[in-house]
Amino acid sequence: MNELEAFDKVWNGHFHKTKFWGGDRLSRKGREHKERFENILFSIWKHHPDWEDARGFQLKCNFDSPSYRTLYRVRKLAEDAGLLVKVGNYYAGDHTNYYKKNLPLFDLVFRNEENKYGKWLEDSKSDVELDLVYKLLLEDFGRLNKENKYNLYDHTPANDTGKPKKRTRKPKGQNYDLEKLHSLTGRMFSHYYDLMARLNDAAKHHEMKLVSFIYLTPKGLPSGRPYSAFCSTLNPKKKHRDTSGEYRADFLSRIGLPDYHEVYDIKSEIPRVNYLFHTGEWTDDDYDFYAGILKHADLFYKPDVWDTSVSRGGGRFDDYNDSMKQLFMRIYFGKGTDLQSYNGYIQEREKRNERHNTLYDKGELDDSDLIDIMYRNKETLDLSVWKKICNSTREVCGKSIGPLVFWFSFFIETEVKIELLNRGKTVYNVYDGFYFNQDISSEISDILAEKAKYVYDTYMKPIRL
Repeated sequence: MNELEAFDKVWNGHFHKTKFWGGDRLSRKGREHKERFENILFSIWKHHPDWEDARGFQLKCNFDSPSYRTLYRVRKLAEDAGLLVKVGNYYAGDHTNYYKKNLPLFDLVFRNEENKYGKWLEDSKSDVELDLVYKLLLEDFGRLNKENKYNLYDHTPANDTGKPKKRTRKPKGQNYDLEKLHSLTGRMFSHYYDLMARLNDAAKHHEMKLVSFIYLTPKGLPSGRPYSAFCSTLNPKKKHRDTSGEYRADFLSRIGLPDYHEVYDIKSEIPRVNYLFHTGEWTDDDYDFYAGILKHADLFYKPDVWDTSVSRGGGRFDDYNDSMKQLFMRIYFGKGTDLQSYNGYIQEREKRNERHNTLYDKGELDDSDLIDIMYRNKETLDLSVWKKICNSTREVCGKSIGPLVFWFSFFIETEVKIELLNRGKTVYNVYDGFYFNQDISSEISDILAEKAKYVYDTYMKPIRL
């Protein structure tokens, strides 16, 4: 008996009313049952790409839910029929196995002249009920959001179809295809929700779990940046206006991880990821984007020295005395013209100076508190210098993709942590900073370059204009 014959006996035979008597007739209920199982199988196929060659993807089934129990039955039948090949076991509260897809057999059966899978893909775009995995994920997001009172997934109203409304006009300044982004969300959301859940299952303390998720706003625009309690801690290496929070080392000691420390930091992550979106290139750690922007604008105070970081204002020039990261963020996320962003920045800077002067006059600050550059920017930053930095930012990093950059940053960071988890290392991050109890900076750097390319090919390239 060949593979196709074995599949026919197990998969198709399951739905035959007369199979126990050697018959091959399908009743009406049998046909409906078979169609439902195939819809669920197609949903599994759509949402579980082969994220790792050796171990395949994981499929979790919660037996408390009738839908999940049905998902388990489909998975079991597909495994018995040879469509899914189990390659490992994993347990994290719900029954979970790792699978590889038997793509040749799947193509032979479902990509025949009728192309059932292709038709299902088209139908599922307008009928969310067909896509069971997507539907279950939405229900999970809603349940977790209700239980934890966190914005895990700010989706559309309950009476909606579960998909963002199409926009007839591109938002001003948009430089990626929003409609193509919408078409990718089902795959992205399910994939990274699964990875996030797996990281949370492996967390050594509940305060290390990510408690938010990416989402689309009511206008259909990307937003959200997952975070944990760890992300709210204070870094003792930096000055803070508010010292009421818990310092990072104290937090780690309190939850039983005193030997964890920052072993790697993605330098200037936002411009680096934005540049990746436009070029497909992940730049080496030794390249400082903030210095590059200033050098391109002829504002870098040491044009021949590239080993000096300017991310916190270290690269001052006569016409420029502010945190480069602060200027970059205002320019990158600013709306309107360069003049409008400049006026907004100057107004904010004046408010900062007023707050600083008030605190200083009250004796609540002394000279040692003036280390943080953001408190003491009274020098002139005129419009001509601002425009130079704006133009240089766009030319060096590419046009801003706005809050979407946080999605891609999260994707890359998650892929890196999952790969490290696969290697037996439970690593945590505060956005672009990775924490572990051993120096694995070179390992992270290598994985980062690989995963950045994966994220670019899979999610960035398809939506570039």
